[in-house]
Amino acid sequence: MADIYKFKVRLCELQDSIWRDIEITSVSSVAKLGYAILAAFESTASHLFNIRCNGKRYEIMFEEDGFDDEPVIDPIRTKISALKLCVGDTLSMKYDYGASWEFQIELLSVTEMKRGAGTHYPYVTDGKGKGIIEDSSPYELAEMVEKTDKNGTLPQIMDMYSGKEVSWDYRKFDLEYCNVFFKDNIWKIQTAYEEFE
Repeated sequence: MADIYKFKVRLCELQDSIWRDIEITSVSSVAKLGYAILAAFESTASHLFNIRCNGKRYEIMFEEDGFDDEPVIDPIRTKISALKLCVGDTLSMKYDYGASWEFQIELLSVTEMKRGAGTHYPYVTDGKGKGIIEDSSPYELAEMVEKTDKNGTLPQIMDMYSGKEVSWDYRKFDLEYCNVFFKDNIWKIQTAYEEFE
């Protein structure tokens, strides 16, 4: 039987303002945990990412990387259960190495999955704050959050779907809306990363 792992994922630099609680099965891959995090934080998943756990780096490699002596483990072929995590253990995830988005991932609980419930997961159970803004940096996002908190000023960002500038309020996180598209977004992200692997 599979277990359900519940992770609290915090956006570093803004840990109290932007976070998600994500449930995922223990038989899911480490890569799928990464895809779920990217989907939960509204990423376009157009950059590389890695997850670190117990001094090991899990990363999808698209070509030979000759400039890094650190060994890399394939996250697609590694199940989360193989990490041998205990409640309270933490992992980290980096996304878009140029912008350096970082996430802290803490295992909150491990429970037995009920028979027939597998299609429910992954699932976002709680959260706060919108996600990241692609092609910006954590520093820029932190400035936007600070200005919004200080004087209510909403930054204008380019909407990737309409191509128009829109007001962006980091405080508006809709859990139900997030989950409506969550699994579909994970599938799209997985396809984008793995079809070229």
